[in-house]
Amino acid sequence: MMMKTCPHCGASLPTEASFCPSCAKSIQPRTEVIPPRHVPGRALYSALLVFLAAVLALALALWLSSRPKTYESDTGELLYTTHSGSWRLLLSKQDPPEPTPENHYHAVVNEAYRDPVPLYAMDPDGGAFLTEEFMENVASITAEISCSEEYLSISCTEPAANDYYPSAAAVTFVDFRLVAPGDYEAELVYTVSMKNGDTLRLTQAMRCSSISVYQYTASDVPMDTIDDLQALVDRFSAASDEYDQLQLYLPAATYEGGLQIRERFVRLYGNIGPDGQRTTFTGPTEISSPKGVLECSDIAFTGSGEGVGIRVSGKTRFHLTNCQVSGWETGFLGTESAWINADETVFSDNTMGLCFNTLDTPLVSDNFYTDNLFRNNGTAVLLESVGSPTSLSFPGTRFTGNGTDIDNRCGQALELSGAVFE
Repeated sequence: MMMKTCPHCGASLPTEASFCPSCAKSIQPRTEVIPPRHVPGRALYSALLVFLAAVLALALALWLSSRPKTYESDTGELLYTTHSGSWRLLLSKQDPPEPTPENHYHAVVNEAYRDPVPLYAMDPDGGAFLTEEFMENVASITAEISCSEEYLSISCTEPAANDYYPSAAAVTFVDFRLVAPGDYEAELVYTVSMKNGDTLRLTQAMRCSSISVYQYTASDVPMDTIDDLQALVDRFSAASDEYDQLQLYLPAATYEGGLQIRERFVRLYGNIGPDGQRTTFTGPTEISSPKGVLECSDIAFTGSGEGVGIRVSGKTRFHLTNCQVSGWETGFLGTESAWINADETVFSDNTMGLCFNTLDTPLVSDNFYTDNLFRNNGTAVLLESVGSPTSLSFPGTRFTGNGTDIDNRCGQALELSGAVFE
């Protein structure tokens, strides 16, 4: 029989022994039995709820991130970003555009007004216009005005592209009229519906304030000489509020000299006497006033071959209607960021009739030069620099006997289909 030894005391043991007779210790290895752990059903249920809640939260987050959103701003600008791109939206008439949270209008009671409100889409970083890229993602653009004021009649047109503002995504025109003097408020809301379902709303506050109008004729105040007129304009400029208007109804007299109008809204209405004599200025007239559109009608500006008949500067917008401009080196000149316009006016015997030489971008008030006559000028129209890409149109305007009809040095866009060249 084979023997083995006890691992505990070293005594000899039979091969089949399971314990040592000497030390009485077991010589068989024992395996520890670990009883199964019991997990309560409540804990399993709680864990399952936590898991389901996490899954639902993730699903909700994914759904919320993909559903349409609404973005709103009342500061005149809104930053908008999607997977298609990023844009800085602006409500502004400035150039370059800057956000305009409020437009303040100054109006004469019972006169109708129209003012544009362009919407621009620009690069948030570089400032470049991104009109085409933005409009590819747009489903529609609408605008509406809310106003509870009883004495303010105000509405707006459907936003659309406009040649006056070629870089704008859309332009709405605000039409308004004050029924009574006062200070009134309204609110314009641009709503842009994107193709991805998002909605963008830009709100602009509007304020309309009435202004005073002062009208004078020769029977009201002295208007016999150019000194009388200049003194009247100067008194008005010193005593009036910033946006008040002065309207002068002039006699059919000849004023030896020209008029200077600065920083005030002045309109000049001439007269034609029974003998055909019309109100005439023989000296240079200078206009620099950004207060609305200044007008001049039924007046002759007659020079002796030198100087500038009417020089318009600053941000002035000045219109001639049924006037005569003759005998000047330059008859009608727009400089800086001014805008000049003429309808039913005769330009004759000038070295240059009408000349644009603006360095900055003007605020365009009217691009139609209708039913004018350019006759016997060295150059009828000289376009050195216009400052706006707006096309100039000459419907019904006649060019005859000029050395050069139109010298378009700046390559301005022109519409000449309605003009007559002889």
